[in-house]
Amino acid sequence: MTLKKWIASVIAFLLVLFPIVGCTQQKGGDGNSYFVQFQIDHQTFYIDGQKISFQAYEELLDEAGSIVQNIESALSVEIESSDVSKVNNAKAGQSVGVRKETAELLQLCKNYFEITGGKFTPALYPLTKLWKFSPENAGFYQQSRPEPSESEILNALLVSDFSEYEIEGNFVKKPYSDSMLDFGGVAKGYMVDCILDRLNELYSGREMDAVISVMSNMALVGQSRASGEPRGYNIGITNPRALIPADNGIYNDPALYMVGLSDMSVTTSADNYRFYVNGGKIYSHIIDSQTGKPADTGIISVTVCVPLSVKNSGAFADALSTSGFCMNLRDSLSFFERMHKQYGVGAVIITSDFKYYSIGLNVMSAKEFARYSNANYGTDFDETKYAEVFERGSIEDAPETVEACEKELQYIDRCEEILNG
Repeated sequence: MTLKKWIASVIAFLLVLFPIVGCTQQKGGDGNSYFVQFQIDHQTFYIDGQKISFQAYEELLDEAGSIVQNIESALSVEIESSDVSKVNNAKAGQSVGVRKETAELLQLCKNYFEITGGKFTPALYPLTKLWKFSPENAGFYQQSRPEPSESEILNALLVSDFSEYEIEGNFVKKPYSDSMLDFGGVAKGYMVDCILDRLNELYSGREMDAVISVMSNMALVGQSRASGEPRGYNIGITNPRALIPADNGIYNDPALYMVGLSDMSVTTSADNYRFYVNGGKIYSHIIDSQTGKPADTGIISVTVCVPLSVKNSGAFADALSTSGFCMNLRDSLSFFERMHKQYGVGAVIITSDFKYYSIGLNVMSAKEFARYSNANYGTDFDETKYAEVFERGSIEDAPETVEACEKELQYIDRCEEILNG
C-alpha cells in the first residue's frame, strides 16, 4: 500500500480531496442545481471511546444537511431569495432585513476585517464578477483572458469597501447600489462551526472524537482512534504543484504533512483552485482588497489551524487563510506569528520559490513523514519513493518579494499547455 493510500485509510484526511459522504442540493436563481459537499466521517466518530451506530450517524448526517442547506439558502449569491441576493439587489442606503444568522456572520466579518487590516472582506463581489470568477462563469474559470482595464478595476474597487456597510441589528445598508457581498471566503468554515455547535449540544458533557468537514474546511475534534490508541490527527496538505514531478521524477501529493493535531479547525487557500493562466502568469480567484487584482505575492498556498477553543474557529480559519494569501511573505509571516501568540493559530505558507514556512505546527515532508510513520506506526515505507518537493524556509531570512523558481515556471508552462492547448 502506498503512503498516500495508507494515510487516507488510517490516520489522515487530505484537505480538499477527502471522500464526500453527504451533500445538500439547492436550486439557483437560474433553475440549475448545485451542491454543497459536507462530511461527518463515520470511521472517526467516537463518543466516550465508542464508535457511534450507523443509525445515529445517518441521523447526524440529516441534521448536518439541514444546517448546511439553511445557511446556504441565506448566503448564496445564486439563490434569488437569499439574504445576500436581497442586499446585492438593493439600492444604496436601503435598509435590508436579514436573518439573525446572517447578521451575526456580518458582525463576525466586521471583526475579521479589523483583525486583518482589511485583507479579509466579504465585499469584493464586484471584483469577483469583473475578473469572471463568479458562478455565472462556472465551467469557464480556467479560460485564458486579458486583464480588465485599470478604470474597470478602480470603479469596482470604489464600491467594494466593507467599512462603509452599516449593520444595525438584523438590518444592513450598503454604500453604493453597485456594492455586493459574497461570503465565499468564510461561509464553509462557518458551516463547520454550526455543525460542531449542534454536535456539542447533542453530546454535551461527553468525550467526542470526530472529523467534520464542508468542502476544504474541517474541524478535528479530540483525537484519531483509527490506528487503535487515541493519537493526534495527521493531515496532508494538498500539493499546489502536484501537476509537475519533483527532481527525481516523483509526483508527491500531498507533499507536506501536519502531525499531531487535536481540537483544531483547518482550512487551506491556494492558487490551484479556480484560476487561469495568461501571458505566463497565474490569475487566482483570491482577490487582493487593496489592488483589486488577483493576489500576486509569490504565496501559492496558505493552510491555517485555529484551536476549537476560539469561538467560530472555522470561520476564523477561513478568513485568516485568505488574508495571509494576500500579503507579501514577510507581512504574512509576521501576521501569523501575531495570530499564534494571540489565538494559538498555526500556519503553513508555501511560496513560488518552492519553500515552505511553518508557524506553531509540526510539519514534515512526505519523505520525513514516511520515516515518522515507520518509527511510530510500525509501517515499512521506502522513504526513497517520496520526494522533498518544498524546502523548509527560514522565517528570519524570508524575502519580502518572492522570485519564482524554475520549477514554478515549469508549472506555469504546463498549466498553460493544458488549459490553453
